[in-house]
Order: sequence, then C-alpha cells, then structure tokens
Amino acid sequence: MTSRPYGVLGRVLGHSYTPIIYKELAGLDYRRFEREPEELEAFLKSDEWEGVNVTIPYKRSVIPYLVGMSDIARRLGNVNTITRREDGTLYGDNTDYYGFKCLVESLGIDVAGMRAVVFGGTGGAGATAMAVLADMNVEAISISRHGEHTYGDLKNLSDIELAVNCTPVGMYPNCPDSPCDLDDLPDLKAVVDIVYNPARTGIILEAEKRGIPCTSGLLMLVAQAAQAVERYTGKPIELSRTYEVCERLATTEQNIAIIGMPGCGKTRDGKALALILDRSFVDIDQELESRLGCSCSEYIKWEGEGAFRQQETACLADIAKRSGQVISCGGGVVTRPENYPLLHQNSVIVMIDRDLSQLATHGRPITARDGIQALAAARMPLYHAWADYEVASQETPMLTASLIRDTLPPMI
Repeated sequence: MTSRPYGVLGRVLGHSYTPIIYKELAGLDYRRFEREPEELEAFLKSDEWEGVNVTIPYKRSVIPYLVGMSDIARRLGNVNTITRREDGTLYGDNTDYYGFKCLVESLGIDVAGMRAVVFGGTGGAGATAMAVLADMNVEAISISRHGEHTYGDLKNLSDIELAVNCTPVGMYPNCPDSPCDLDDLPDLKAVVDIVYNPARTGIILEAEKRGIPCTSGLLMLVAQAAQAVERYTGKPIELSRTYEVCERLATTEQNIAIIGMPGCGKTRDGKALALILDRSFVDIDQELESRLGCSCSEYIKWEGEGAFRQQETACLADIAKRSGQVISCGGGVVTRPENYPLLHQNSVIVMIDRDLSQLATHGRPITARDGIQALAAARMPLYHAWADYEVASQETPMLTASLIRDTLPPMI
C-alpha cells in the first residue's frame, strides 16, 4: 500500500471539511496542497502525492499535464480529481457531476420534465449542474447578471418548478441571503443549493417555510468525495455510507444552540457541553453585556425591553452564522420570530426543560415583572416549536450536558 498522501490542490485553501470526509470514508491520509500558479507544473510532475482533488483556480490548468480524461471531464472541460496510474501517468476525472446528481436525487421527487432555473449556470459549478439536469431531462435556464437570461427575467418565468443556486450568495459570512425572492416563482416544487456553509442558506430557509422540498450542498461535497475515493482506491463506497458521513458531519459542524426558560441552567449546561465536545462556548447575554458595556438587566431598565431585543437580534445574527459552537441563548430569544431563522440556519436547537419551581430568579427583571407562570405560559409553546430536541435538566451541568450529547445524532 502506498505511503504517499492524498489531498486537495488549490491556490488558497482555508478551513475545509474535505480532510475529515476522506478520513471518515476511507481512512486516507489527506492533506492540503497550496501552490502558486508558477509552482503547479513542478507539483504535478512530482511524486509527493498519490491522488489529488483539484479546486479553483486549477480545474482547467491541470489538463495539459494529464495523459487521459474521463468522458464526463472532457464534456465539462474541467477536472476535480487526478489519479496516478501504475506507470506514473496522470488521469483526470470530474466527480462533481456525480455529487450534484446525488444532491438532486436526494430530493426524493421525479424532476424529469421540469423547467428549472440555475443561478450562476455559466460558472464551473453551474455548468456541471446544467449538464446533470439536461441528462435528467430537465429544461434548465441559466440565470446570471449579464447573460441571455438575467435576474430581472425571473418574473417572466413563473412556470419554473426547480430552482438551483450555484452562486456564492448565502454563503458564510454573508448569510442568511438568497439569490431570489421565491414569491417570483409561484409554481416552485423543489430547491437545490450547492452551498453547505451555513447548513441552511436564505433560499433554503424560505423553501422550508413554504413546505417546498429542498436540500443544501453538503451531500454533494461528500458524494463527490466518495466517488473520488473509488477512483483512488478501486473500492466502491456504498451510498448509505455517503449519507451516514454526511449526516454525522452536519451534526458536527453545526452549532448547538440552547434555549429555555430564564434560570433553567443554559449557561452552566452549555459550558459543560462545550467542554465535553471540545467546542467554543458563547453566551449571548454575556456577549451582549460586553458589547453594551453594562449588564442586560441595567440596559433593559434604562432603554426598555424593546431596545434590548433589537440588540439581542443583532448580536445573534453575528454569532449564530458561525459554525461548531455551543451557544447559550437568552430566555427571551423566542419572543422575536426573526431570531428563529438566525438560529436555524446553522444550528441544532436544544431546549432544556426544568421544573418551574427550580428556576433561578435573582437579577432577572422580566421574570420579576411578569412572574414565572406568566412567562412560561407565553414562552413554553415557542420553546417547543423552535426546538429540534428537548432535554430534561439533570442534577448537575455535566449530567445534563452528557444527556444532550447522547440525545443528538452521532458526530464525527
């Protein structure tokens, strides 16, 4: 078995899920190879790697160094996977095609015969999407800023049934955002977004709100990696395994946002959970106090609850779009509907349920003003509606945190 590593080749490679994915799928030694254009030829002719995935800006630049290419790669005109043959020559393939096809099929609906719009259909990812959709008997129209069909034409395309986003719109940190207003597409039956960070972009959030089947791009990332592993090793990856890795990675990378009544222990339990999972911890109330320069209770007293809630939403918008955190939310976060998509875009939401008689009340002006029973009557239905999971408070923070960990889906 070769001792040479696999990896991803690009010019600037920031945080990437791919090393985790390849380790989970096949236990591969997978590394980042950052190379400048003038270093590309020497890298490709070297023997320091066994196989590489290729990302921008080199998907076309590598082609002259290849001895052979798959039919899909030739058709698309770009390569994202290079394998080294036994004689040392390099072979190029494109596994994005398979990844996007898996993404569309995960909708669980028959898209054949549909009319679709592809936002960014002239770019690299968009061209792949257009090719896949054509092969699935979908009439796809590319939407771009300066093309045959622009964003201004959407209102004249009211019979569109499938919308696909292949642009960076909605990608972290500019989230939540959407390439279009779904009100312009009244016949829409499905939405696909290749963006995977955050877990739910603006267009996905809007589709969910309307009950439209939708999917984000993480499965495409894992599926294309699974096919690349097959190319590297000759060993097929079962589709069920691809889905399993995708689900575990999603749970791992999303935040865990803790909600519940004031005084139920969100901060102490959140700190314990962050310790168990080796994650960063953010307490929204503490973050607010740092930004406001005073305590939350003082700000509410001086400026009123309405002003405080506006500040809370602004703080949440900044914090919740990040990944991999444990976030302790203020008890009143559920009182503003606009806070839900800010949390839901990139978080698993967990409600801590504690007996009302055990809630801490000291230093809580809204609890003192309204009373616990009245607050519970107003807020408990909202906590239940927002929560993906509900966990009963335990005797100690570590026990509660352990119960949360065991309640959530498996992580990587």
